[in-house]
Amino acid sequence: MSTATADLMKAFAAAWAAGSLNATFKALWSNPASTQYPVLHDQEATPGQPWPYVVMDQLTPRTVERMSGGAGFKRETRDVTMRLNVHAATVSGDDRSAKEIAADLIAEVMSVFGGHPTTAPTATLTLDNGNHLITQYQNDYGVRTGDDEYQWIIDYLFRLDVPVAIA
Repeated sequence: MSTATADLMKAFAAAWAAGSLNATFKALWSNPASTQYPVLHDQEATPGQPWPYVVMDQLTPRTVERMSGGAGFKRETRDVTMRLNVHAATVSGDDRSAKEIAADLIAEVMSVFGGHPTTAPTATLTLDNGNHLITQYQNDYGVRTGDDEYQWIIDYLFRLDVPVAIA
């Protein structure tokens, strides 16, 4: 992972927290006050993780262009796709199916990061090294993963302007 992708992960986690998404997910946990488990996971969830939760995967970044800002100063514009996997299960006392819960949660994520049909995104991503240029919603779809379990997947493309070499 480069400094740019590490910065994106940090900025994404900060925007996730600022969008109150942890509270939205934890409200459906049997023990919403639990601090033992996070809601947002990098690549795989913790064993024993309460439902619902999110696993994010950062796909291979693609360099769009390279440029120099003078002798010894080089920058790149990179596209980084991040895939969010929302895992949901039926909740005791909630009449919604796992699919409906997953769809409602993904709508909350879209209202923060983009893609919601009626709500403008609220997320602000600030990198320690470089600049976030744009977040583009790419796609979303659901997959049944069990009798009372559902996974909803959403992809975002983040375009970054990042330094790669300073002499």
